[in-house]
Amino acid sequence: MRLYANRSACYDGWGIMKLYRQREWKAYCAEQIKLHGGVCAHCLRSGAEVVLQVHHTKYVKGRLPWEYPYDECEVLCRGCHAKEHGIIKPSKDWELIGQDDLGGLDGECEHCGTELRYTHMVTHPNWGVMIVGAVCCDKLTESTIGSEGHVDFLNYVNRRKTFIKSPKWEVAPSGVRSIERAGIAIEIVPTNDGKFHINLDGVKGKTDHATLLDAQISVFDYVESGKAAAYLAERRRKIAERSTHKMPRRSGD
Repeated sequence: MRLYANRSACYDGWGIMKLYRQREWKAYCAEQIKLHGGVCAHCLRSGAEVVLQVHHTKYVKGRLPWEYPYDECEVLCRGCHAKEHGIIKPSKDWELIGQDDLGGLDGECEHCGTELRYTHMVTHPNWGVMIVGAVCCDKLTESTIGSEGHVDFLNYVNRRKTFIKSPKWEVAPSGVRSIERAGIAIEIVPTNDGKFHINLDGVKGKTDHATLLDAQISVFDYVESGKAAAYLAERRRKIAERSTHKMPRRSGD
């Protein structure tokens, strides 16, 4: 078994698995099934009788499974889907593209049937998308990326939980919550319409979040990614540059 050589395929620039991709795929599948009237395009059995899946009629390298136009996919039951791809499921050349926490044993590995809480989305150019567990992910990708990614994922989620529940949060009478992380002063400010916006080092964010938890998760991810520090550094650079250009010329210059 080889180690996964190209982590960038499954991790973004700051080394954490991209989360919640399975939800985007589920939403896309739901749209496709609705467009197909809730039946298999080949045998016409309904979702009440069989498990319906989305089949890509072609694959484009670099395109995510839910980024295809509606007319480049069709809805098939598991049996018809297997026939369409060929009876033998590929045993290698699978790629991990996402990971999710369902919150309970609400999922099922589509490779071995095991109940799952932590799911891994894998894709193959000749088969499509499957939701599997860490063990099957490792087998299909011929790597340890599933189990390693699971550990990284849990560590990241635990750090996020610790941040949200940290006793270092200060709450002002106005309801503004503040904390410092990675040298950045963070404020979460309630709005008049019951939402929350984020200030970083006194710079007001452009997005209002529906709940306090949404705001806390968003700011944690933004700071952890390094994007917050990069944004603030670039902003300071631009301000200094403008100030230099506006400096009055000295007499005699």
